[in-house]
Amino acid sequence: MNEDIVSVIIPSYNYEKYIVECMQSIVDQDYKEIELIVVEDYSKDNSRQIIKSFLNQDNIIKRFINIVYIENEENKGAHYSINKGVMEAKGKYIAIINADDLYERNRFSCMVPKMKTGNKQIMFSNVEIIDGNSKISSTEEAEKFRSLPMEVNKYPYVSYALLRQNIAISTGNMLFTKELYEKLKGFREYKYIHDWDFILRACIIDEPEYIANTKYYYRLHDTNSFRRLKDIADIEVKIVLEDFFALIKKGSNNPALNKEKVFKEIKEEYLKVHWNRTNFLLRKLIKHKYKYKILKHRKD
Repeated sequence: MNEDIVSVIIPSYNYEKYIVECMQSIVDQDYKEIELIVVEDYSKDNSRQIIKSFLNQDNIIKRFINIVYIENEENKGAHYSINKGVMEAKGKYIAIINADDLYERNRFSCMVPKMKTGNKQIMFSNVEIIDGNSKISSTEEAEKFRSLPMEVNKYPYVSYALLRQNIAISTGNMLFTKELYEKLKGFREYKYIHDWDFILRACIIDEPEYIANTKYYYRLHDTNSFRRLKDIADIEVKIVLEDFFALIKKGSNNPALNKEKVFKEIKEEYLKVHWNRTNFLLRKLIKHKYKYKILKHRKD
């Protein structure tokens, strides 16, 4: 495993409009030691042809340490594509980018040195919110997302802010070691919040670090997955948190989570805010006989 290589994984599904811009933001990184892995998840649009055409250019081939292109034989979902990509990764560090999002040019030159000097296993950055035309968005929803990483300033530890809500916002905003990924046994089979589940479980092993001097460009548009079946995502939240608290009882390597009094206060605050809503949603789904097999996502 190369100590300097960042393996960047793109799980691609039906984003023909954005995929080239996404890949170009990786090409433009001022950090040179990058492996690019694209996992095409059986898109119904022209994503496959667009990706292959882009990756076959001589200048793109020369830009990267290595390029891996994988096509799923059927649509498997983001968690599957990410896990498949990580299995192919040769780098010490793993980054994921949503096929409709972008990186700031200095992302890895800022984050990798801090990962090394701080001996950190997971880190996330500031965010900027863009619209479907890659312009800075000023909608009320965008302002809400933009403010989420600032929640770190309200708590003594990053992990406490993450417990309150997913202030990292997206899987694409994380940089982590392959060693950490292997300890966590990958991303679990949640449809909408596999990212939050992953970083919460990571908190048990290492206190995440937030870095403000580079940005992840998160795109808000009509086809964002979190906007579909939001009620189901809220149900997944309840299951993820129950599993997280069960893991905490078994012990943690993160000193922040071993401060029992403070952690108990954070836990109680969170449950007070969210439990009534998720219980209401469960009753709502049962009433309408919505057959969503959420329990299959639960892992030991």
